[in-house]
Amino acid sequence: MTKLVSLSARKQMDITPDHVLVPGTPAYERGQKLRHQVISAKNYLCIERARLVTQVYKEYEGENIFSVRAKAFEKLMKEMTIYILGHELIVGHQAEKQRSAPVFPEYAVEWIREEIDIFETRGQDKFIVPPEVRREFMEEIYPFWKGKTFSDRVISEMPEDVKLLRKDAVLYSTGVHEEGGLGHVLHDYKVVIEQGLNGVKERVNSEIEKINGTEPDAIDKLHFYHACISMCDSVIAYAQRYSRLAMEMAKQEKDAQRKKELMEISRICARVPEYPAESFYEGLQAVWFLQLVVQIYDNAVSITPGRFDQFMYPLYEKDIIEGMMDKVRAQELLEAFWIKFSEPLKIYRAADAASHAGFPMGQNLVVGGLGRDGKDATNDLSFRCLEAHSHMLLNQPNFSVRVHNQSPHTLLLKTAEAMKLGNGMPQLANDEVYIPALMNVGVELHEARDYAPVGCIECSPLNTFGRLNGGYFNLAKVFELTISNGMCNICKKQVSVKTGAPESFRTFEEFLEAFDRQMEYCVNNNIKWNNYLDSVSKDKMPVPLTSILVGDCIENGKDVTWGGMRYNWSAPYGIGIANVGNSLMGVKKAVFEDKVCTMQEMAQALETDFEGREDLRQYLINKVPHYGNDIPEVDELAKFATDSFFDKLEDHKTYYGGKFIGSLVPVSSFVAFGLETGATADGRHAKDPLADGISPANGTDLHGPTAVLNSVCVLDHLRAPNGVIFNMRLDKGPLETPDGMEKMIGLIRTYIEMGGGHIQFNIVSGDMLREAQKNPEKYKGLVVRVAGYSAFFNELSHEVQDGIIGRTEHKIS
Repeated sequence: MTKLVSLSARKQMDITPDHVLVPGTPAYERGQKLRHQVISAKNYLCIERARLVTQVYKEYEGENIFSVRAKAFEKLMKEMTIYILGHELIVGHQAEKQRSAPVFPEYAVEWIREEIDIFETRGQDKFIVPPEVRREFMEEIYPFWKGKTFSDRVISEMPEDVKLLRKDAVLYSTGVHEEGGLGHVLHDYKVVIEQGLNGVKERVNSEIEKINGTEPDAIDKLHFYHACISMCDSVIAYAQRYSRLAMEMAKQEKDAQRKKELMEISRICARVPEYPAESFYEGLQAVWFLQLVVQIYDNAVSITPGRFDQFMYPLYEKDIIEGMMDKVRAQELLEAFWIKFSEPLKIYRAADAASHAGFPMGQNLVVGGLGRDGKDATNDLSFRCLEAHSHMLLNQPNFSVRVHNQSPHTLLLKTAEAMKLGNGMPQLANDEVYIPALMNVGVELHEARDYAPVGCIECSPLNTFGRLNGGYFNLAKVFELTISNGMCNICKKQVSVKTGAPESFRTFEEFLEAFDRQMEYCVNNNIKWNNYLDSVSKDKMPVPLTSILVGDCIENGKDVTWGGMRYNWSAPYGIGIANVGNSLMGVKKAVFEDKVCTMQEMAQALETDFEGREDLRQYLINKVPHYGNDIPEVDELAKFATDSFFDKLEDHKTYYGGKFIGSLVPVSSFVAFGLETGATADGRHAKDPLADGISPANGTDLHGPTAVLNSVCVLDHLRAPNGVIFNMRLDKGPLETPDGMEKMIGLIRTYIEMGGGHIQFNIVSGDMLREAQKNPEKYKGLVVRVAGYSAFFNELSHEVQDGIIGRTEHKIS
C-alpha cells in the first residue's frame, strides 16, 4: 500500500497558483515538442487489433465468452506493436501510429465495408486508409465476421416499432451502443495505485477460495474471476514489454540525458501497474497504462480518470516534501502525461461521426470541488493541472473544474485565465447541483461528494455502471410528431402513436396534453431498446477489465454487464430544448392568442417547410418571445418539455433494476438531428441545425448573459443528475483587464448560486473562426468547444463550424 503523508507533514505543502514552468527552459520545451508531435500526426485506420482478435476468435470460437474475451486481450497485450517516441516520459499507444483508430471487428464490420472508401474524404473525422489495410479488412477480416458481430445480433432483432422511430424517423439514436462498447465509466484508478494489479489479483483469489462449487452461480463467478486474473496478467505483461523496449533503446542511445530517461522508463514499467506506485512518476505511468488498455480492449469512449488531483495528490505531496522532485519536475512529468490523452481515437460511421464530430474521446479529468468530508478539496495539484492545460491547449483530456459556493477565489481566477486562452476548457460542474441530484437517485452523501463528470458532463460517483449515454433523444421531433399526429415530416411515414389531428385541438392545453402523450410513447420506445441492448451486452460483450475498476464487482462475483456494480442508471440525452420551447410558444401565440393562423394551417406550413408561408415564418422569428431572454412564459414551456421527458424516464427501471434518469447533453448531434427534423414553429427551416444543449437557439438571445442565465436556470437541473450542457460565447475584449476577469468570476458565482449545473465558454472571435475556415493550414492547433467536449476546429464539418460561429457573442459589462 502507498504510504500517505502525515497531517503534520501535509501542513508544510505550499500551494503555488502561478505557473512554475518558464518558456524556453528544457522542461517547458519538452511539452511543446510533444504537443507539436500530436498536432502534426495524421489520422490512420489501424488493422492490427482486428487481425489479432480475429485470430483468437477463429481458434476459440464457441468457448465461454469470458474466456474468449480474455484470450483476445492477452494476445493484444503480448503481440501488438509497441514503441516509444522521442521526448516521451510517459509511454503506451493505442495503435501502430500515434493517432490511429483501431478496428473492433467483434462489434461491427458491415458499416466499415460500406464506408471504408469514404473515410479519407467524408465531412468530418477523416482517416487515411492505406491500400494494404483496406485489402486485409475486405479479404480477411470482413469475411470471417460477417453475420457474427454484436451489431449483427442487435439489428437482426430490432422490433418494427423501434425501427420506425430509431431508423426511419431518427427520433433517437443509440448507434454508439449498437456498434460500440460500454464506455462512459468512472474507473477507480486509486485502487491500482495503492494495491497494484497484484493486489487486485489477491482480492480475486480470496473470493475464489470462498466458492465451494455448490452455489447456483458458482460457474458464472469462476468464469468471471478467471477472466479478471487473466486481464491483470495481460496488463502486467504489456507493461513489462515496455520495460524491455525502453532498456533496449537505452543501450543504443548516444545522448546521455535521453539514455538516463529511458532507463528510468524501463524501471518504472517493470514496477507499475503490477505493484503499488511509490512515486508521482510511477503513479502517472500506472494511470496512463490503465487508461490506455481499457480503450484497446473495448470499443468504448468516455473512459474517465476522474478526480485526478485527489487520488494522485498523496504521491505528489510525498515526493515534493521528501525532496524526490521539485514542482518544475512534477510539471514536466504532468505535461508529458497530459499529452497522451490526445492520442487515442475511435472511428464511427459517418452518421454517428456527425453526432460527435471532432473525436470527442471524453477522457474527463477533474480537479477542485468538495471532498468526502464536505470541505473544499482544492490543492496544489489542482493548479498544476490548470497549468498543464494552459500549456497544452489540446482537445483531450476533457478538462473539468468542480465548483461550489465556497470555491477559493484563486481557483476561479486561474480557471478563468485558462478559459480566456480560448479552447473551451475547463468546463465547470456545480457541486451545489450535482451532489444533491445524485443523492436524489440513491447515492450516499460521501460518495456523491466524490462524483466526477464522465465523458462530457455525465456526473457519476465511483462504483457506478450504466448507459450514461443512453442515446440522443430529439425533443423537437416529439413536437413535430405531436403537431403531425405521429407522422414524420422527413420520411413521410406514420412512425408514432396518433395523439390528435391538428384541427382537433381546441385549446393550447389540449395540445400540451397531446405532446405529453407523444413523449410517453417515444420514451417508452427508447427504454425498451436500451434495455434490450443491455441484455445483448451481457451475452456477447462482458468487460472484466472494466469490472475490476468498478467497485463491488469483485465482491459480488459479477461483471458490470451482469449487474455487479453498486449503482446503476441509464440516461438518454434530451436535445433540441430551445427549439421545442420556442415552438410551443409559437403555437400558443400564433394559433391561440394572436390567431394569425389555425392549427391546421400551422401544421401544413411545417409539413411543407413554410412553402408559401414566409409571412408566418417571419412572424414566428420576430413576434414570438424566445427562450434565453429571461421571459418566463417561454422559459416555462421549455421546462414543461424537459419535465415531461424526465417524468416519462423516471417511470421505468433499467435492465439491471436501476433507474432511468434525465440528461440534456447534445454532443454535436444538434447538426445531425437537425437534418432529420422537419420545420419547427420557431421559424427554423426543415433540416437546419437544432439548438445545442440547454443554450438558446443561435441568434435568439438578445438581452445579454444575465438574461440567458435566468432562462436556463428555469429548467430543473436537479432532475438531470447525468448532466446538462450550457455553452456561452464571450467577447474576449472585456476580459483583458483585471476588472473584466473579476466580472467573469462574478458571472460564474451567480450561476452557481442560481442552481445551474454546468457552464462552459468559447472565448474566441468570430473573425478568427471564419479565417480558420478559409485557411485551415494556418490554424492546425485551434481548439474550440463544441458541446460537452472540445475539438480541433479543422476536424469539424463545415456545418458544425458554422453552428459554433453562429452562437451569440456576449459581452461582460
